[in-house]
Amino acid sequence: MPRPPSLPALVASLALSLVVALPAAAQDATPAPAAFAEELGLPELRVTVTDEAFEGLPAEVPAGRYLLSVEARATEGGAVDFLRLPDGMDLTGFEAVLAEGSAAEGPPEWYYQTAMTGGIGGSGEAVIDLTPGEWIAWADDPEAAQPPIAMTVTGDGGATPTAGGTEPAADATVTMYEYDFTVEGELQPGPQVIAVANVGAQPHHMIVLRSPEAVTEEQVARFLELDMTGATPSPEEELPDPDALVPVVYVSTMSSGARAWVAANLEPGYYVLICFVPDLASGMPHAFEGMYQVFEVAGA
Repeated sequence: MPRPPSLPALVASLALSLVVALPAAAQDATPAPAAFAEELGLPELRVTVTDEAFEGLPAEVPAGRYLLSVEARATEGGAVDFLRLPDGMDLTGFEAVLAEGSAAEGPPEWYYQTAMTGGIGGSGEAVIDLTPGEWIAWADDPEAAQPPIAMTVTGDGGATPTAGGTEPAADATVTMYEYDFTVEGELQPGPQVIAVANVGAQPHHMIVLRSPEAVTEEQVARFLELDMTGATPSPEEELPDPDALVPVVYVSTMSSGARAWVAANLEPGYYVLICFVPDLASGMPHAFEGMYQVFEVAGA
């Protein structure tokens, strides 16, 4: 299907490429209000995303669990993700990988093995875990205007983000794996906290798209087939308009075993969960392997 302006486009030819920066449509939507209880007592990472940079992140933090608060002021994009650099690589080396990415066939092998916490697109809040090591904050997109920045996470190898048992209460849990999503609990209209866990062997991300009309998984499969072949649907197919799909939640890439919690504000309607991370074996986006799911949020 021709990708609508509101739908992130896959940049499969670039190393470390997952989706282009979260579109302005997601930022124009009403941001989720603060949803995490103050009694969690979590330290905060407060980030402002402008057209040129990530502002407000410290150069060094101790390992642990953090409340990530993002204010997106960029005219395009606004996603924030955290990736731990492999041993022997620094920020300059990572930037070189991005610069050379256009000649690569896909993400390098280490990308499928390193830690990624997940993050969010647009303004909002999430809870993430950071383990000791050399990390970068970046837009989950090699072509983003905001350059990645380095952040050292201190602590010994035994440091754990879950010390103290500070785990947010979630209204629903989305589990990601090869190649599907499982939703536990009932997603309701209004503000809520969604727990997201990657129990698969590969990295995954979660894009939540709202459809103004009913949509089925068979129709999503047809959209992807048309996109793959460049074909045009026949009028009798009566497919929903893909241009009307609007991204409302973006949980950026999470490595195997990672968990995060994101604040969301959902309206009644039909939604599509989808993942476009390139597959380790085939190089195809996971969506083309069947990693999508449709659900409905009933009216209040």
